[in-house]
Amino acid sequence: MNGTPMTEQVGRLIGNLLAGGGEVFLPGVGSLHTERRPAQRIDRRTVLPPYRVVSFTSQERGVSLVDEIARVMREEGAEAPETAAQEVYDRWLARTREANLLTVEGVGVLAFKNFTPDEAFERRLNPQGREPVRIRAPRRFDWALWLGVAAIAVALVYGGREFLMLYSAEPETVVAEGVAAEPADTVAVNLAELPDAPEGDLAAEQPAAGEELPQSAGAVSPSASAKTVPAEEVHADPGEPMDLLSGRSYVVLGVFSTTENAGRAVREIAAKEPAFRCRIYRFGEKFMVSPFSSDNAGPCAQFIGIHAERFPGMWTYTAR
Repeated sequence: MNGTPMTEQVGRLIGNLLAGGGEVFLPGVGSLHTERRPAQRIDRRTVLPPYRVVSFTSQERGVSLVDEIARVMREEGAEAPETAAQEVYDRWLARTREANLLTVEGVGVLAFKNFTPDEAFERRLNPQGREPVRIRAPRRFDWALWLGVAAIAVALVYGGREFLMLYSAEPETVVAEGVAAEPADTVAVNLAELPDAPEGDLAAEQPAAGEELPQSAGAVSPSASAKTVPAEEVHADPGEPMDLLSGRSYVVLGVFSTTENAGRAVREIAAKEPAFRCRIYRFGEKFMVSPFSSDNAGPCAQFIGIHAERFPGMWTYTAR
């Protein structure tokens, strides 16, 4: 091995194995291995994120530290690396072990079968930390839906005003001669369904006798429709497919071949978990259902950990 102190080099070997999620066997001591603990809900709004810990067992598990030392010495061109590796390990164990205490430099301390990692190695195991995080409850309404409601309200107000103006007009000033024999109530209803026009031109636009009065699509005036929010800015229907945003991460509940199948999945999920705000996104030629998205993958992983028991099989997709 090179000129670096022997205890530091051996500690680095052990740290690399454990940080990679592996297992290492220390002859005469036992085995150290990395375990992943799932996220835990502390209360309704606080969650402990998933994290990794180093555990000890007296059984033989993983690669032997002696074999790992021999591999490094073999790469450095040492002669008889197996014998030399055993000597290095024995000297390392004699320097780092005291009674029931084993100190692995740069990694942590093993005391009475309990392993405590160093602060630096803890950050390496859990770069996101182990502090509890607060989660925000999904909103049932978004701005697009509120804009849609406001647009409908504006249309109703202006449409109602135009309807009342037409309905209150004097029948004899607007009814053509060919329909004068109709009952007053019938004439008033037909006038309410006519398109908007200046008062002086109404008589000229009436049909001849025996013809049906034209029916318009609605009583909303052009002034009312001009104040309506454009359709592309209102997403009142959560099942309408949307485009994925590049660089954004999404929690995927499922991918479906048709919008009908995706919409049915959204309804089933809403019945099972009303708090989810699922959306449908275009996913190539298919359609993806997602209840949560974020600018990075970390919150998506926490969301999956929280709901993994009720909704197993969720995964994260980052749009390119």
